[in-house]
Amino acid sequence: MSDSSDDEQSEIDDFSYVAEGEGDKSHINEKSQSGVASLPEEIIENPDEVFAPDETVSDEQAALNEVFMEYLSEIDGKLIEAGWLYLPNKSTEYGKVDQSMLNHTRNLVFFLHRLAAQAELAGLRPISPKELRHLIALAVIHDYHKLRDEDENRLERFNITIAELEPFVDELGLKAFSTAPSEANSALEMQDFRSCAVDHHATENAKSTNVTLRWEEYRPFIRLADGMASSTTPEEAVNERAQKQFRECFPGVDVKLAHHRIDHVSGIFTNLLNRAVNDHLSDEFGYSLLTIYQDGCVYLSPEDTSNLEKEEELSETIADRFGNTIKQSHSSYDNPDQLLLNFSTISQGLYSLNSPDFFYAGAQNMLQAVVRKGVNDGKEDGDPSEAALDSMQLLEESLDQTFAKTEQQYGLGRFVNTIKTSFVRPLLNNDATGDDLIRATVAVFDLPESLADQLNNLSDETVSSLTSGGKWEYSYAIAQGLLDCHGVGPKIRNDEDAIFSIIDAGLSDLAGDTNDWRQLIRDEHAGNLKREVQAFISENLRVGSGILLSSESTVDTFDEYVKKSRGKTCTLCRRGVAAGGNLGPMKSKKSLTTLQSGFSNREMIGVNEREKLLLCSACRIEFSLRETASQRRGPGRLFFHLVPDYFYTPFSWQLYSRTINRFTGENRVRIGRLAEAVFDTESSEEFASVMNELTQPEGKGRTMIESLSQDFDQNLQFGAQTVGYFKNSDNDTEFQFFGTFLALSISSYTGMRVYLSASPIPEIRSRDFQEFVKIGGGFSQATSFYGDSVPLSELQGRLRSAAALIKLGHALQGDSRTDSLFAKYLRVTRNELLPGSYLLKRAAQSSDEGPYIPALMRYAVTLDEQAGIKQYGSNMSETPHSRITQLANLAYDAIRPASGHGRKPHRVERVFRESVKAVSKTGEQLSRDDYVMLVSGRLQKRLVPSKVNAVYPVSAEDSNSGTPLQERIEDYSEFFVDEILYGIANGRPSQLKRLKNNLADGFFGATLRAESRFYEERDQTNESNDADTEME
Repeated sequence: MSDSSDDEQSEIDDFSYVAEGEGDKSHINEKSQSGVASLPEEIIENPDEVFAPDETVSDEQAALNEVFMEYLSEIDGKLIEAGWLYLPNKSTEYGKVDQSMLNHTRNLVFFLHRLAAQAELAGLRPISPKELRHLIALAVIHDYHKLRDEDENRLERFNITIAELEPFVDELGLKAFSTAPSEANSALEMQDFRSCAVDHHATENAKSTNVTLRWEEYRPFIRLADGMASSTTPEEAVNERAQKQFRECFPGVDVKLAHHRIDHVSGIFTNLLNRAVNDHLSDEFGYSLLTIYQDGCVYLSPEDTSNLEKEEELSETIADRFGNTIKQSHSSYDNPDQLLLNFSTISQGLYSLNSPDFFYAGAQNMLQAVVRKGVNDGKEDGDPSEAALDSMQLLEESLDQTFAKTEQQYGLGRFVNTIKTSFVRPLLNNDATGDDLIRATVAVFDLPESLADQLNNLSDETVSSLTSGGKWEYSYAIAQGLLDCHGVGPKIRNDEDAIFSIIDAGLSDLAGDTNDWRQLIRDEHAGNLKREVQAFISENLRVGSGILLSSESTVDTFDEYVKKSRGKTCTLCRRGVAAGGNLGPMKSKKSLTTLQSGFSNREMIGVNEREKLLLCSACRIEFSLRETASQRRGPGRLFFHLVPDYFYTPFSWQLYSRTINRFTGENRVRIGRLAEAVFDTESSEEFASVMNELTQPEGKGRTMIESLSQDFDQNLQFGAQTVGYFKNSDNDTEFQFFGTFLALSISSYTGMRVYLSASPIPEIRSRDFQEFVKIGGGFSQATSFYGDSVPLSELQGRLRSAAALIKLGHALQGDSRTDSLFAKYLRVTRNELLPGSYLLKRAAQSSDEGPYIPALMRYAVTLDEQAGIKQYGSNMSETPHSRITQLANLAYDAIRPASGHGRKPHRVERVFRESVKAVSKTGEQLSRDDYVMLVSGRLQKRLVPSKVNAVYPVSAEDSNSGTPLQERIEDYSEFFVDEILYGIANGRPSQLKRLKNNLADGFFGATLRAESRFYEERDQTNESNDADTEME
């Protein structure tokens, strides 16, 4: 990476590269108002507990972890306070994928720690804890030039002196951090820090001379980490330039950078697949995991991987590992109580079992869950349904037996029917008759053979009644046999283990000595699913330069797309579904997918029943996994698809997973308090309150958000995080508005980029959009306020604007909170030049405190400023807010409204409204000077103490300018004509007349702010004078 040209350096797209002429960065040196990706408070205070190792590590590994955790607790928070929170390191404005300065630095540090932890294990030269300290300290300082105004000048960019750099190093405590605790004189010197700051670029303008030997030793590692931290995809992280830089770090080794990629992302499914691929590559080929992307991973691997990339059995092997990974990933797959929560009862009188559950829980666990469900299904003193009671009485008469005819027998009948359908029938030959099925079911329950004989000898009329409509109500007779054998009420429940053992033995006998019933049943229910998973892997997994393989297990998506009839493609991801004519197993209920009418509330004409969704295997497994992880399954939800910025390491994945899994679905969100938190945050401590307001355990607030992978072992999956949003909806507008606000808040807090969508499966991957926040289709109500996307450079402004609207809306509503009214407030933001001032004045009119609402003024200012930015860009001086504020300040210095809480808004606006009348009553177009004379003359004539008591002229002594009143009135009049009449109304009095009410709202708010400043300064002056008097 020693290339001499900026063009070549730009191809690397490393941390240090800045496109020339990259806009106005005057904001860089200002302290940021809140934080992107600020770490949770518990991380800063006690990283040892949060990052407790999951397995025993060597002393050397433990020492490396100590260095990493010291960075988290001692340095990271200072970066937030230094203003690196919303500061873009890469930005969409210059063709890059958004990445904050703080996130980039963290990525660099995380990568260096992971490289040090894996180096020796992968056969590389070890990186000692002292070296890791030095590398982390240099990584933090290396981009110092971006904090300087001189960075805009390519020739001056790296003219950095020690005297300039030293205060910054001391402020962050980097020199102290670089000192190894057990080694004297081990700290980096200031010359080392300066060498890094001026020479980490491999460009012509870098200062590569007069650098220290220590820096020359560390330079390859910083440049490697820098390039890796800027790589947006796994392929980019292992390209030829990255390989070249890696070889400079570790010359002469038979190790290289490698990757795998999955070309489809769903959520938990692909997360677990990522882990299965990682385990296979690690165990069989010696790969070592470095970084984790949404759709793949980067590794240290042996130099020769040709055998792996040609391995024909790869998809089958990984499919087997994938199934085992799922089974280990969640406790419910070994827990019958959890599995049975996925069961539902269908009209044929049996439990509906999910095929994917057989795939990863196994047939034996499923049987255990069915038995537990069955023996607890129904009360012994309850009554069955009328239809079930009729069938029981029919069987009583036909068999000459006495039935319990209780709800418990009814429930046991469902249990028997489920065992027959899902466990017994698949073990019989294809030519087995109905009599054979009855006999086999009775035998599996170890009931007398005579019962089977009786059931097989029933009259045709009775059989027809028991089996009509797909029923199988012989089950009530077998259920009565179970009650006779094991007892009624709690007795049969206490015999659960015995019943399971009996059925287990019966199924073994039915399968025969040469077969395992567990494998046969698993293959029956999930065999196709396994083949489809294998096909998915073949079609979507790339390991290194290996090519994607076609599969005959799924249909060709293009062929299906061009068909006139409905194609056999997945409703959500548009992949081809399993080949073959039977689509029944691929149709899924909407409660499983959490979609609302398949993306639409419109019912098709002539359709009596909503069509089930056609899903591919990957999506079916995904939703089955989510059903295990989450509690909320209602339709009409929105989904936050969170992705890293740009990657995780295993440590950072653990951090983000812990954070996201705090969204339990039961914790409450206090929207008003959350709006205050995201609006007011100025430090890492205050930013922690954002998470507190998102996860209130009890009290006020509402349940709104839920992680869809909670309780899954985070060490067995990695890649994507999905959060579901399910707030009770008054209308689509407010539902989308608050959902987007929550998505932006979570994205800002965690530092993860986010794609907001109505689809539970992301239609695009992180590589497909550049902005920090991307809002999917169908959000027309929200995008009018937030936009189709939110780049990092605008994230803080959009978030504060939404928070301001929430606070002003709540102020208007008082104690009653009606979310539906936010549709009206959003309409105000679209229709008014100064929406904040509009809402502020109406809040003032409805408030008992009158017009004095200081707490709301800042919200109104933010909303007005953001509305102006949308219309006028970044030139704040030309926005209506800026112009009306300056006008009000000039007016307040000349003619002020009389004090008193009883004032009406129109009295505060008197000067402005008289000015509008002056230019609008002429009835003809005049010159600029004539308009100035009209405004000045009207104010001097009408607003005099003898004619009006709502305002009063300000004397020269009390004014800020100290000039005569007439001169101040003329200054005001000139500004009004130039900036309001011509600047906003295009010199047309008729247009100004149409805008006058909203501009008057702005004048009202600006006058209140000017008045507040006046009294604040007066009080400070009085306090200062009193203090001086006491001193004398």
